[in-house]
Amino acid sequence: MNFLQFKNSFRFLLKKKNYLLINVLGLGVGIASFLILFLYVYNDITYNHFNKNLKNIYRVREGGGEQTKGLLLPKMLEQIPEVTNGTRIFDWDGYRLSYGEKAFAQNVQYVDTGFFSVFTFPFLEKGTGDDIHQKYNAVVSREFAEKYFGENPATDKKLQVRFDNIFLNVNGVVDIPENSSIKFDIVTSYETGEEISPWIKQVHDWYNTFSKTYVLLKDGTQPETIYSKMQKIAEDNFQTGGNNKADLNLLAFKNYHAEQESNRTLIIILSIIALGILSIAMVNFINLTITNSLGRTKEIGIKKVVGAGKTFLVRQIIIESLMVSFIALFIGYLLAASFLPEFNQLYGTQLHLSLIRNKLLLPLLMIIWLTVGLLSGFAPALYWSRLNSIESLQGKIFKGGKVGMKRYSLVVLQFAIAIVLISGTFLVRKQIQYMVTHDPKFDGENVVVAELTSWEYQDLNAASLKFKRIADELKSSPFVESVCFSQCTPGNYHQNYNTFYTEGESNVESIHLRKAYVGRDYFKTFGIKIINGEGFTDETHNYGNSLILNEKAMQVLGYNQIENQIIHESSRSGTPNKIIGEVEDFAYQGAQYEMQPVAHIFSEQENYSDWAYLSIKTRSGTGLQVIKLLKEKWENTQPESTISCFFANDKLNEQYKEYVKINQIIAWFSIVAIVLSCIGLFALSSYAISRRIKEIGVRKVNGAKVFEVVGLLNRDFLRWVVVSFIIAVPLAWFALHRWLEGFALKTEINWWIFAIAGILAVGIALLTVSWQSWRAAIRNPVEALKYE
Repeated sequence: MNFLQFKNSFRFLLKKKNYLLINVLGLGVGIASFLILFLYVYNDITYNHFNKNLKNIYRVREGGGEQTKGLLLPKMLEQIPEVTNGTRIFDWDGYRLSYGEKAFAQNVQYVDTGFFSVFTFPFLEKGTGDDIHQKYNAVVSREFAEKYFGENPATDKKLQVRFDNIFLNVNGVVDIPENSSIKFDIVTSYETGEEISPWIKQVHDWYNTFSKTYVLLKDGTQPETIYSKMQKIAEDNFQTGGNNKADLNLLAFKNYHAEQESNRTLIIILSIIALGILSIAMVNFINLTITNSLGRTKEIGIKKVVGAGKTFLVRQIIIESLMVSFIALFIGYLLAASFLPEFNQLYGTQLHLSLIRNKLLLPLLMIIWLTVGLLSGFAPALYWSRLNSIESLQGKIFKGGKVGMKRYSLVVLQFAIAIVLISGTFLVRKQIQYMVTHDPKFDGENVVVAELTSWEYQDLNAASLKFKRIADELKSSPFVESVCFSQCTPGNYHQNYNTFYTEGESNVESIHLRKAYVGRDYFKTFGIKIINGEGFTDETHNYGNSLILNEKAMQVLGYNQIENQIIHESSRSGTPNKIIGEVEDFAYQGAQYEMQPVAHIFSEQENYSDWAYLSIKTRSGTGLQVIKLLKEKWENTQPESTISCFFANDKLNEQYKEYVKINQIIAWFSIVAIVLSCIGLFALSSYAISRRIKEIGVRKVNGAKVFEVVGLLNRDFLRWVVVSFIIAVPLAWFALHRWLEGFALKTEINWWIFAIAGILAVGIALLTVSWQSWRAAIRNPVEALKYE
C-alpha cells in the first residue's frame, strides 16, 4: 500500500458521504449493541474467576440442599488429607451497628478463619494482624467502607454491636467484584459471633444445617475420589433418626453460578442475539459495499486501461473497506461507552469497557475490524477481477445468478434473526405475565406486611409491647380482618432446612423439609386454604410442638391423612412434632421454582420483637387506608423508628424482576435488529430498483398502473421475507422451548406468537420497500427510458 492509493481511497469516501454515513452508522450501532451484550454475557460466564484458587474450590452439598451440618467441615479437615482448607458461611439477620452518630441495620456473615485463604478477594486496606483470626476483628466491603467512613481509612474503626459493650474492629477492606457469588458487607469469625449471640453456638453440632460449606482441595484431586471418605464421616456422626446415610457431594465452585444462580439457556440466547445483531450489521456493511462497488465499473475500466493490475484494484477496495470498518468500529465503541452507564443503571449491572481491565476486549475488536473489512472488501474485489476492460468501460455488471442469490440470502438471514428476536420478546413477556397472574394460592393483594425493626430498640421488651399494642389496635379497625406475626411471608421464605423422620420408622431415610416459623392466624391472614385439620387459629389452644405441612411435604412423607401422624426433627432431643394440618401448595417462592416440601412450625413468641413481620389482612379495596392507619399508629406508638411496609404479592413479584429486565433487553435489541435489517433491505431495494428503471418505463408505456408496478417490485422482496419466516419459526420454537425448560410453571408457545412476528416483519419490509417502489412507479416513463 502506498500513500497515493490511501489518499485516493480517502478522497473517494469523502465523495460518497451518504454511503459512508449509512455504512458507518449501521455497522457502528451493530458493534455497540454487540459490545454491550458481549459484556453482559462475559460478565456472567466469568463469575468467580477472580479467585486464584477457583479450580480447587468446591461447595459441599448435603441431600441436595445448600446448607450442611455445622461440624462437617472440621471433621473433613481432620480426616480427609485432600481437603487442605475450608470455610463455613453463616448469614445472620441484621444487627444494630453504629459508628459515631450513625446507626444502621446490617447483616453480618460469620465465617471460619480460613475464609480469605479459600476466597482470594483483593484487599484495599489491611490492618495489623491476620484479617479475622483475632476475636472481634471484622473485614468490610469497599461499598460499606465508602458509605460509612467516606474517604477516611476504614481500618481500626470501631463498630458498636446493638447497644452492648461489644465493638467490632475493622481490620481490612476488600473489593468484591460484581460477578462474585460470595458477597458481604461485614464478615467476622464464628468465635466473635458466639460472643455477640450465644445462639450461634447451635451451628456447631451434627443436627442443624445452617451453614454453607466450602472446601479447598489439593491440586489434581478429583472430587469423586473423596466421596467415600465423606460418606464415612456421615455414617460415624450424622444423627438422622437411626439412619446415618446422607447424600454428600461436591459442586465445583467454577460451575456454581452457571448451575445455581444463572439461567444457562438464557445466556446462550443472549449470546445468539449478540452474534445475530453483529451478523446483521456485517451483512449490511458487506451488501452496501458490494452495491456501491457495482456502480464503479467504469472507474475500474479506466484504471485497467491505464495499466492497473488485479493486485492494485483488490488492494484499493480492501483499503477502503478497512478504513470504513475502522471508523465504524470507533463509533461503535464510543456509542457503547455512552450507553453503558445508562444500561448499568437500568439493569443493575457494573459493566465497563476498559481495555485494561478486560484483556479480551481489544483482541475481539481487532477480530471484528479485520473480519468485516476483509470480507466486505474481498467480495467486490473478486467481482472486479472477473471483468475485462471493455465490459467495465461499458458499465456492464453481473445480473442475477449466484451474485444476486447470495445477496438476497443475506437479507433472508437478517430477517430470520429479526423474526426470532421478535418472537422471543413476545414469549418472554407472555411467560412473565403468566407467572405474575398465575393464582399463587394466597391472597397477596389484600395483605399489608410491616417489617419489624426491633434492631432500633435498646429495650426489646418495650419494643415487644409496642408491636403488640399496634397489632391489637389494628384488629379493632373495620378495615382489618386479621393480623399475624411470623418470621417469613410468601415470597420471602428463608433458606432454613432440617431433616425429619417419621415416628416408628427409624430405618427410613430422613426427609429434608424447609422450615418456616409462623404465629397464630398465619394461614387465615394470607388466605391459604387448609385442606385437612386446622390452621393455628384457636386463641386458647396451645400449639406447642405442632406443625402444618404443605401438599408436597405430605406427598414426600407418604402420608394420605394427618390423624395421629408425628414426625421428629433431627436434633439432640429428636423433638416430636404433631401434624395438625395440611395446606394447599401455595407460592411461597417464585413460580419459576419447583414446589418444595415445607413444614410450618408454630411458634409462640412471648417477646414480639423476636418476630420479623406483622401481616394485616385488609378488607378488599382498603389496603391503602390500612397502610395510612398503620403509619399513624406507628408514629404515635414509636416515633423514634421508621416503618417499611409492602403488599404481600409485591414481595413475591420481586422475584420476577430479573425476567422483566431480560425482556426489556431482548425488546430493545430486537428493535436494533429490525432497524438494521431495514437499512440492509433499503439499500438492496434501492439498487435492485435502479437496475429495473427501463423495465418500469416500458411497462408504464404499455399501460401498467402505478399500483401494479409497486406490487411487481414489492413481490420480489416479500418472497424473501417469507423465506426468512419459514426458516425462523423452527429456530425460534427450539430456542424458546429450551428457555422455558428452566421454569417449573411455564406458559404455552402459541402459534400466534410466530404469526405476529411474521406479520410485523412483512409489514416493516413493505414500509421499507414500498416508498422506493412508489417513487420508481410514478417516475416519468420518458425519463425512465433515457435512464442509464
